[in-house]
Amino acid sequence: MFWIKLGLVLHAVAAGALTGSVTHLALVVWRAHRGRPNPRLQRLYPAVALGCYLAVYSLGSAIYPRYRVAVRAEWLDEHAAWAAVLFDLKENLATLLGPLVLAAVVLSRAEDPARPSRAMLGCATAVALGVWFNAVSGLLVASVRSV
Repeated sequence: MFWIKLGLVLHAVAAGALTGSVTHLALVVWRAHRGRPNPRLQRLYPAVALGCYLAVYSLGSAIYPRYRVAVRAEWLDEHAAWAAVLFDLKENLATLLGPLVLAAVVLSRAEDPARPSRAMLGCATAVALGVWFNAVSGLLVASVRSV
């Protein structure tokens, strides 16, 4: 049980780093779109976000089987069905965000940092909003019941 709880804490810490990196990415892309580019940060944040995403996804996958049996099946489905549904929504969104994070990395390398495309702007914004939703949802579900 110690390793599962440690995995949950590390998952939360990595999610915090992911939330920060995608928030900063969205901000620097918006600033560049408004004429104030920062090429170094526009290339750094997508790479950091990808590393954090992989850490969050890997740690979440490692603790998921225990969560599914000990929390979801034994408690949430019966006592807090809304939390179980919110968790499933969060997990599905997390999977869909992966390609968007990868797209941000590719676009950050392929584009002129002084003129980010609408695709990069939309990608950075969508990733930031999705990750924020997942971070808040994860904290809410864990506050109801965790591993």
